[in-house]
Amino acid sequence: MNTAYFSWPDAARWRAFLKFMALFYVFFFPLYFGAGYVAAHAPQTFGFYGAWERNIPLVPWMIWPYLSLYSVFLLPLFHLSAKQIDILARQSTATLLIAGGILLLLPAHLGFAPAKVVGLYQPLFDLLTQVDTPHNLVPSLHVAFAALILLGCAERGPKFWAWGYGGWLVLMSASTVLVHQHHLLDVISGLGLAIIMRRIFPLGSS
Repeated sequence: MNTAYFSWPDAARWRAFLKFMALFYVFFFPLYFGAGYVAAHAPQTFGFYGAWERNIPLVPWMIWPYLSLYSVFLLPLFHLSAKQIDILARQSTATLLIAGGILLLLPAHLGFAPAKVVGLYQPLFDLLTQVDTPHNLVPSLHVAFAALILLGCAERGPKFWAWGYGGWLVLMSASTVLVHQHHLLDVISGLGLAIIMRRIFPLGSS
């Protein structure tokens, strides 16, 4: 176990973290929205889901674990060393490049009808509709990045952290389907891509 697990970040970790986030945004925006634009104008898109999946109910409160991904990005700053954050940056960049290529080659479409939510959760779903693209599905980048970060942080600490972060990953992965943003193959392929990147670029012990 890393003795620096969950400690206040020093200057080296801040620099590594800012580099990680900068690389993420440099690659994420052109790849994610570019692939979404190409897919929206593609002559054909693919439905990578079983007909039965369209009967999975919409669970509005699952929007909270879905949106918790944004807080997950802060965890490396407190759990990982500067060197490990640099490796996480390599993992995430490679994930974006590979996923971006797949999204361009295999533009997909959702099997779910547009979500109709009223009341407390309506503003959140309206915002989600405006921000997310309906075609960037396989693999799920939402799941891939959650897995890279949560599994990376979990392996550096005691068992109760591993269980907690593992449960968070399961809940967040389920939420991508239960808020009708992804299908099961998207989740499986996103998790698989993250596991492969972790094998290619292991975080190490320090």
